Amino acid sequence: MPSLVWSTSHAVFVTEIDDEHKEIFEAISKVEEVLTRRGSVLEVYKLAERLQSGLVEHFAHEERLMRAARYGSIRWHQRSHRSASRRVGQFVGRLKQGDIAAGRELVEYLASWLPDHASVADRMMGSALRNHQRCMVKMTFRAGTRPADACTWVDSRGDILHPNGPEST
Repeated sequence: MPSLVWSTSHAVFVTEIDDEHKEIFEAISKVEEVLTRRGSVLEVYKLAERLQSGLVEHFAHEERLMRAARYGSIRWHQRSHRSASRRVGQFVGRLKQGDIAAGRELVEYLASWLPDHASVADRMMGSALRNHQRCMVKMTFRAGTRPADACTWVDSRGDILHPNGPEST
């Protein structure tokens, strides 16, 4: 069974996402550890169920960040999440029925899927999130602390931005 250990080669360079990925990698390792020591199917099931819950929360978090940043490839990324969630759900369902082989298959699936997903889809998303954040910081610093109507608002390119829409000029 393949071992899965988080390293900087899996980083997407968004701290909160990298931290969640580390937790997911650790959860997969715990399932693998119990399988290796021939733990009970109930023990594997409980860990797999916790892993599944963590994945669902993580995917929802990424998708909230993508929506906030108006990420252009969100639908493609969501399809990847839905597909993985469906597969993981199938493995967890089989474990619930007592099929210990589903635990090994779960680890093998995620050991393959997760590094690929993180290195392509999540890195693309991470880049977009970092760029969005840089634009927001730049706008915040340029806006200053004066009342909105006393400010000249500019976007990240330096073009005039009208906070109440173009009709307010």
